[in-house]
Amino acid sequence: MIDYLKESSFAVKEVIFDAWKVTRDNYVSIATLCFLIFITASTSTFMAFFMGELHVGIRIIMLLIFIMSYCVVELCLIKYIFRLLDHENAEITIIETLPTRLEIGRFLVGAIYFGLSIFLVGILLMPVLYILELILKFGVNQGIFNNYTQAGEIIVNISVGIAILSIFFTFIRIIFFPFFIIDKHVTSFESIKFSLATTKGNFIKLLFIFVGLVLVQAIVFGFFYIVVMTGFRLINFFFDYDINQYISLIVVVFSSFVIVPFTTAFFAVAYRKIMSEYDGDEHPDIIHNIV
Repeated sequence: MIDYLKESSFAVKEVIFDAWKVTRDNYVSIATLCFLIFITASTSTFMAFFMGELHVGIRIIMLLIFIMSYCVVELCLIKYIFRLLDHENAEITIIETLPTRLEIGRFLVGAIYFGLSIFLVGILLMPVLYILELILKFGVNQGIFNNYTQAGEIIVNISVGIAILSIFFTFIRIIFFPFFIIDKHVTSFESIKFSLATTKGNFIKLLFIFVGLVLVQAIVFGFFYIVVMTGFRLINFFFDYDINQYISLIVVVFSSFVIVPFTTAFFAVAYRKIMSEYDGDEHPDIIHNIV
């Protein structure tokens, strides 16, 4: 077990280093796609203030346009990073990495499967809630809890914790489905099955990788926040500005130009690492790869 944890720690360092390297060395070219992400995110944020006054049909159309735009840019970024990983010294244009209509369609359907998987996990947790209710009644009858309110609060907290862990586990197991659609050109359902198959037995390693990603992003965001706040404090010496009105813009800029590119590169590198170790079936099923 100790050797496995050491191997997992090494895998995290390797993934972080490779993701940082590909992002740093190619950030100028990646920045173009980041700008498109920024335009999409900022426009959707801006329109959110006015969409409440529009007709329902127009709001649905606008929402679909923003979702489609974000999907296209994100898939383009995934394909672009794959090209960078496979051809380090080659000149790659954004036009070459535009996703096809088939890939976009598969991604959208895969996203629906992704949501249904999370919903299914919630359904499967219903028996657990029933058992917790029985424990609630037993605890009150035996005097373990003073009343139903106290017991209810404890059991609600336990239920929420179980739900979060279950959803998080499901999220990690099927997070790679877009990469299979772009890299292996498989269907939406096949991408979910491949994600389950390749992540089987690697949950601890994936957990380490995910925690490593969160820590790196937290450190970068902390540094970014300190720099921005320092800049606004300096400006306040000469002008009276309220930073609160710029919070949403700061978050959108940071997410578009830092979080999204590095996270995409991070998961692309992790995907390639896991695929290099995968020796399973070329046509995996779901039942044998869930646990």
